[in-house]
Amino acid sequence: MVSKDSSAGPSDTVEQAMNRVLQAEREAEQAIADCESEARQIVQAAQQRVKRIADRTDERITLIQLRLAQKIKAHIDALERADRSAQHEPSAYDLDEAGLATVVQEVAAELTANRHSPGGGREKSDGE
Repeated sequence: MVSKDSSAGPSDTVEQAMNRVLQAEREAEQAIADCESEARQIVQAAQQRVKRIADRTDERITLIQLRLAQKIKAHIDALERADRSAQHEPSAYDLDEAGLATVVQEVAAELTANRHSPGGGREKSDGE
């Protein structure tokens, strides 16, 4: 025998369907909230990683700058030492009259001792 209680049938079915829709909506909202929370965690982790990379990069740049500054200072110190040393050593350009006369005589002797030109020129005699 079939029950003739018509008030329980269609109304219960619509109510159950509405409840299922509302439950699905709640589950969807929860899934969205979970995804948003996970996305925030991913973004936060990425930001922390970026900060660590930037900090390491800054440390490396600072270290490189310090090393270069030390090398530059060492080069400057070496140049200053070489300059001071050169200032204390006698120079070929710092000749007195006697030294200059000696250099001139040596150059003149060198020039007159080798009278052949590389191009096959003739030797000069004393009478020419």
